[in-house]
Amino acid sequence: MEKKNRVNIYDVAEEAGFSISTVSRALNDDARISAKTKAKVKAAATLLGFQKNAIATSLSTNQSKVIGVLVSELNRGFLSSLVHNLEETAFAMGYSVIICQTNNSYEREKTYIDTLIASRVAGIIATLSLETESYEHFEKVKEQGIKLVLVDRVSPKIKSTTKIVIDDYQTAYEGTQHIIQQGYDKIAYVSGPTKQLLYADRLRGVGQALKAAGLTLNPDWIEYSDDLSYEEGTRIAKKILSQKKKPNAIFTANNLAAISTIAYARQIGIRVPEDLGVIGFSEEPFSAFMQPSYGSPAWKWENWQCKN
Repeated sequence: MEKKNRVNIYDVAEEAGFSISTVSRALNDDARISAKTKAKVKAAATLLGFQKNAIATSLSTNQSKVIGVLVSELNRGFLSSLVHNLEETAFAMGYSVIICQTNNSYEREKTYIDTLIASRVAGIIATLSLETESYEHFEKVKEQGIKLVLVDRVSPKIKSTTKIVIDDYQTAYEGTQHIIQQGYDKIAYVSGPTKQLLYADRLRGVGQALKAAGLTLNPDWIEYSDDLSYEEGTRIAKKILSQKKKPNAIFTANNLAAISTIAYARQIGIRVPEDLGVIGFSEEPFSAFMQPSYGSPAWKWENWQCKN
């Protein structure tokens, strides 16, 4: 007898001795089917080597057991750790994960959102790209009945959505207080694009902490970048430290820029922290290897909040 290439639900029904509808319900753990019938159907499916068609299931239920995860850059410590833990948790709960990387491109973000919607994912967990200023594609996710959770980079313009964030304002405020308490009083700040809420809040926190201490944020010591990479940190450090009137501390909006600031300062003979204080935001794993070690309280778990 010639062996079939693929076992289907009809074969399982014949083997188990039940109707197609009963077999379908049993394989989907329908509460209307008894445990005894489910066991018999599943035993027949295992015997025949039957595998459920996930695509067909998603078409019939209008949802799959898949979660889409949309991040800006997988090579950043925080985001790679986030993806790792999401995947572990999802798998333990019987879900698979599709990981999409936007590289901070708004167009790629929109394309991936369309792809995930078409794939009938059960939910989407996303961090916004740095270019994102329009949010219609996320509204489309909600219109399709797909659960949406935003993490870290969020926008108040996306309503009725769970957002998991830290208090960027308070953390920047406390970080600035800390560096002032170390004796630094001429503080420069390196910011990401303030069209993103987290960077606007961090800049506000730095400014308010300086004001509370009777200090001012010199406009000549504020630098903005759409790409807080190691190279950008070096470029900005050169610009700030080449000024006639120099700061004695630099607060950067991420740790990559802080590390390149320390490296450049040492390269030109400026001692850290004796001559220049440097504080970074968002602890990265490689920060532990820097001398002196540094960081901010940004990623302490108690600082994270879930907002609806």
